[in-house]
Amino acid sequence: MNGSVIRLLLLMVLLAIISRAQVLRADSGTPVILAAGALLLCGLFAGKVAKGMGLPRLTGYLLVGVAVGPHALGFIPNAGVKGLELVKGLAVSLIALVAGTELRLGLIRRVGARVALLCAAVCGFTFLVCFGATFALKPVLPFLTAMTVPQALAVSALMSTVVVSFSPTVTIAIVQETSARGAFTEFLMALVIIGDLFVMVAFALAAGVTKASFGGGLDVPGLLGGVGWELFGSVVVGLVLAVGMLIYMRGVKQELPLFLVGLCFAAAEGGTRLHLSPLLVSLAAGALIANLDEHAGERIHNAIQQAGLPVFALFFAAAGAGLKLDTLVSVGPAALLLVALRGAAIWFSCRRFAPADDPRLKRYLWMGLISQAGVTFGLAALVSRTFPTFGPQVEVLIVAMITAHELVGPVLTRKALAASGEIRSEDAQGTA
Repeated sequence: MNGSVIRLLLLMVLLAIISRAQVLRADSGTPVILAAGALLLCGLFAGKVAKGMGLPRLTGYLLVGVAVGPHALGFIPNAGVKGLELVKGLAVSLIALVAGTELRLGLIRRVGARVALLCAAVCGFTFLVCFGATFALKPVLPFLTAMTVPQALAVSALMSTVVVSFSPTVTIAIVQETSARGAFTEFLMALVIIGDLFVMVAFALAAGVTKASFGGGLDVPGLLGGVGWELFGSVVVGLVLAVGMLIYMRGVKQELPLFLVGLCFAAAEGGTRLHLSPLLVSLAAGALIANLDEHAGERIHNAIQQAGLPVFALFFAAAGAGLKLDTLVSVGPAALLLVALRGAAIWFSCRRFAPADDPRLKRYLWMGLISQAGVTFGLAALVSRTFPTFGPQVEVLIVAMITAHELVGPVLTRKALAASGEIRSEDAQGTA
């Protein structure tokens, strides 16, 4: 472990030299290329260091990204980090495709109803706690202070729907890293995926009500049409992609990892431009393939394990570099209060409402629900763009909460899987 730490420190010194050299040389490449190369190298080293310290590799990726990013040491320029949005979409699609191959009909029959009920209880109770706390903070939160009571209630509801969200990306990445398998792991993965579907629907409804409270009028048909297109349109496009993958796998049978990376990249970019959910598109594709051809699902799983490591390392390192540490200072007290209340609400609702037939769910499930990442970032940015008068301040508060959740969430998720006794390998090759 000591050797790995020394190599990581030397790498960061080299990175500092390279970043200074870029200032002196005009032909040293674009900020995006510099950021991608540097974060990939640092992420891979940091993953090994984290593993040596008994932490998830993902935590290593995130922390080194924070350290070398524009908001800490500043080795990576801000323009470079922003230019890595393409990688983020690709990583989410790859992870969702793997998750989809785990969603077999047998699993849905076994745990689908219980997961949906618990998810509704956890999301509902957590929403009520965060909604009440946010509205109670009206006198001290600048963006709420000048609003009328109905407007403040609507904005509090909108913000609370975003705050409730989980992180399928982090959960699935940790499951892949540890090769965890079993009833607890299946329950946790299904819950975080269904939870984000709940959040997407609730967010669309809350955004419509918020627009109405500010004089924009409540467009119910447009609201329902937007939600329906994002959910059902994503599933339909995912099913079409699944058919294309099966045709390729049965006809060409070569370079499957490269083909999947290219297809997931197209799904992420195309889905974003068509206002679909790239997560749902890839999830639906993976689920259909696994249920039509179990062997094809296993081939996809293995292919992404081979090709995904650099993409996942770069994705989470870039996510760490994008965390704005200065926001913790400006809105820190309010953010930390909401972080604590959200965690307590999730813990209580899991202890109170989780199925009693498996005691592990009541004891450890809450730890797997703390993380927040891609979906929460996306919804916070959407609030900022949709409501320019107060949205940017809401985004700052939510990003501050994400920062705290990202630093502890992956560790807690791994602890939950370890406590459940379902971790099979501490060193799965080629995984996040």
